[in-house]
Amino acid sequence: MPVTRTEFGQVDGEDVYKYTIENSNKTRISILTYAATWQNFEVYEDGEYHSLISHFDDLQSYIKTPFQVGKTVGRVAGRIGKAKFMINGKTYQLTPNNQSNLMHGGDNGIQTKNFNSSIDEAHNSVSLSLIIKSKDDDFPGNIDLMITYFLSDHDEVSINYTAVSDADTLFNPTCHIYFDLGEFSIMKDNLQIASDDYLDVDDEKVPTGSLIPVDKAFDFRKGQIIENALCNLEKQNGKLEFDDTFVTHGDRVATLSSGRRSIDLYSDRNGLVIFTANPTGKKTPHQYSGLAMELQTLPDAVNHSDFGNIILRKNQKASYTNKYQYRKL
Repeated sequence: MPVTRTEFGQVDGEDVYKYTIENSNKTRISILTYAATWQNFEVYEDGEYHSLISHFDDLQSYIKTPFQVGKTVGRVAGRIGKAKFMINGKTYQLTPNNQSNLMHGGDNGIQTKNFNSSIDEAHNSVSLSLIIKSKDDDFPGNIDLMITYFLSDHDEVSINYTAVSDADTLFNPTCHIYFDLGEFSIMKDNLQIASDDYLDVDDEKVPTGSLIPVDKAFDFRKGQIIENALCNLEKQNGKLEFDDTFVTHGDRVATLSSGRRSIDLYSDRNGLVIFTANPTGKKTPHQYSGLAMELQTLPDAVNHSDFGNIILRKNQKASYTNKYQYRKL
């Protein structure tokens, strides 16, 4: 099927485009050049389309939302403690934007940029390119970034992130996607995570460096209904939402299922952040419309030697791939 392009608005005087990729099953995904956003994921059932992710149909909502809905965030996703890190013995102090910490690469991260774009119809893919400039986000090094979205005829979405820098820097982006499988609500969805440990964090949600074995609300190894897990969470520590990172191993890291629909998540990195939220509406405790599932190297890895390596060396290529496999049950 052809890949189509339509205008989606303007940001900073630049045209923003929406690309839609469709496969032989009539499954389709839509991507925006603004923030390399995964705008929609639709499956064709019973003569109509059903969306599987939280999304907006206008550009201004994407620009204004604090929830980073569907956007690519980075150059480093998640928090960097005290907005400080060291490379080659040199300490870099960036401007905090989340209490005393740096969140998602700062206020001028790639989630604020409009990408260049190209179509590869032979591979049913769209590629988005951007030069991440050091003068924009204060990280060392200018990064030549390419993000490619693929949709297979097996209803698998792949997002590949490839980067080369002109100086040693950090690189750990992800897609800040919120799933909403669209049958009941995420409260009735079953979440399974292949993880034995999650990260201990301080009062500002920055990892302390310690791991906590999963138990009760945090034990998704055999699957938990999200509503039940939230109830267990409140009993366990008084929290009303998940905003937590699980240590993952291997390729298939999680499955979210609801009635007839299921999504399997695959990653070549070691972390999965889950976040219960109402990204397109008002927040109501214990009643959430979307579940963010962010595949990445563990947050604040640069400040914890055993969390994974997110240092991108000068002129060396880094490549990561997130995969999302839809299955009709």
